[in-house]
Amino acid sequence: MALDRLRIGVVGAGPVAEKYHLGAIRGVPEVFAEYVVDVDGQRAEKFATRNGFRRFGASHQEMIGAVDIAIVALPNHLHAPVSIDLLSQGIHVLCEKPMARTPAECQTMVDAASRSGALLAIGHNRRFRDHLRLAKNLYDRGYIGEITEIQAEEGSVADWQRSAAYFDPQRSGGGSLMDVGIHAIDLIRWIAGEFQEVQYTGNQTPTVVESEAEMTFRMENGATGKVIASRTRELAQRLLLRGTQGFIEAGLWSDMLRVRCEKGKASRHFRHLEAYVSRRPPADSSFVDQLLNLVRAIRGQEPLLVDGRAGMEAVDVVWRAYGHQPAVVTAQSAATGGHFMSVLTREKL
Repeated sequence: MALDRLRIGVVGAGPVAEKYHLGAIRGVPEVFAEYVVDVDGQRAEKFATRNGFRRFGASHQEMIGAVDIAIVALPNHLHAPVSIDLLSQGIHVLCEKPMARTPAECQTMVDAASRSGALLAIGHNRRFRDHLRLAKNLYDRGYIGEITEIQAEEGSVADWQRSAAYFDPQRSGGGSLMDVGIHAIDLIRWIAGEFQEVQYTGNQTPTVVESEAEMTFRMENGATGKVIASRTRELAQRLLLRGTQGFIEAGLWSDMLRVRCEKGKASRHFRHLEAYVSRRPPADSSFVDQLLNLVRAIRGQEPLLVDGRAGMEAVDVVWRAYGHQPAVVTAQSAATGGHFMSVLTREKL
């Protein structure tokens, strides 16, 4: 084997690894498929045999010393302990989103990476999609002026069979806002800045996480907005950024990007312009680019785009929305009509 190729392992041989990360591993020639582990040893063996992994096992501990990078694609409650074990042994980790259930768990992961020097990347893959990169570039260049309003909505009936851990508050840390809405939350932070105040309503019970969530918010730059996330309805799957001089509308599932800039002539006779030329057939290379970014960061060729700090900040927004109170916020919460509502404000230190 070539010494300059990195050995990669997968922890969790479930649908996320099969549908998304496997194609990325095949698409990055700088890595090769070395190890796959799953608590169901037979599933790990089948995954390895079918997809060309050299070795398989039932515990992530077996991978120590055998891989350079590990993709952690497990239920949320296992993200922190498994990632910490691997990071502590100098193994670079790409952990699926959400990074963990709480900011405190996220911090332990960041600390483990800091102590060992291994890199910790978080799987907010949408930052690597070309049309969303263009959206950020247009925003950064002042294309729509000062941001005033942000709207995001994403939801559908689950597209694969989900385990019981997804619906258990203790193991998941949250429902549709944590699992689905955190995508939009991360993109909003990346493009438009930090959340100042968040207010949440959802239909969770003491034993089952929410399937419907709505988070209204105010940003530190004064913009207001709403994130809607659902596991039971087909929503618009879009992100809208409205400013004093126009708007940017981006698809969360498609590569649609519509813009309007009232400062120039281009939009004068049109309601909006199509700003991104879609590939034919449509192709999403974000998981490939995400893994390639980690490989290049390991080699010192470019910075890590979504590190542990970024992953933790997204979790912190959800954590505050659910009514928890980190040291940097004040909280008021009340139960209303069977739905939980919370309002939290980030205090500037």
